[in-house]
Amino acid sequence: MILSRIQTTALFVLLIIAIFPAIPCDANPTDSSAVDMVFPSSFTPGPMQDVVLHGEDLTANDHYAAAESLFTEIAQRYPESPIGPLFVAAAIHAQMLDTESDERTDEFRRWQDDARVKAERWRDQQPESGEAEFLLGAAYGYDAVYESRWGGWFAALKKGIRSKNACERALKKDSTIVDAYLGIGNYNYWKSAKTEFINWLPIMADNKRLGLAQLQRVATEGIISKAAARASLCAALMNEQDYTLALAHADTLATQLPEAKAPLWIQAQAYWGLYRWDDAVTAYQEIEQEVQYFCERY
Repeated sequence: MILSRIQTTALFVLLIIAIFPAIPCDANPTDSSAVDMVFPSSFTPGPMQDVVLHGEDLTANDHYAAAESLFTEIAQRYPESPIGPLFVAAAIHAQMLDTESDERTDEFRRWQDDARVKAERWRDQQPESGEAEFLLGAAYGYDAVYESRWGGWFAALKKGIRSKNACERALKKDSTIVDAYLGIGNYNYWKSAKTEFINWLPIMADNKRLGLAQLQRVATEGIISKAAARASLCAALMNEQDYTLALAHADTLATQLPEAKAPLWIQAQAYWGLYRWDDAVTAYQEIEQEVQYFCERY
């Protein structure tokens, strides 16, 4: 089964290479058509969107090595685009969270920094591009989550603000990039949740409900961020102790991502919060089996 998946991924990579047009050596980066070839869009239906969605599916289903291989190929194929580096960083980031280890921090930092620099370069060459701003916001967003897990709350807040600001600029430039609400929604919810003890002050607005609504919108209307938004929504709902709604979203995720452990964790914790002990025990036993299978693969 594992060999079959690797073979499928390899064939997919070869197919993408065959479909993507080569970049002309004399391409002028100031020409709009040349810019589109140097910076292919993941929000426009086509090969790049297909590969992003496939790679995200691999990452979400815990096939990190396959996702890294796929996006490394894209990074080599399009050396000026932030898309390849960003999603390699995302796969490494997901693996670190899954294994509760920051041992790949240096790799994550290199890819994340590369994505940020290239997103800024895209923005400078194509100032009207909302996608460039979104990818910049995503790069800061992964960094913010990293800091919240292995750094400090203040560092996470600073990176979160940068992510939110870039996502807001993306929406100003292109209101159809609904995915940008992922960064904004996470910032609005978690900033309010972490400062709840002073939210009664006039200068500290409580934006938790707004953040939840923004995450819900991406979960239903997003193009490349639906699963990520639903997972973020589950985390926020669990923090709100709304276990019933979190469980409903986790069930949806489990259907969409049949090989992922993340939905199982949410289900197990939600069952526990709802005092459904037998269901919780069953869910934790399933997690144990998945962890053993994961360890055998890696």
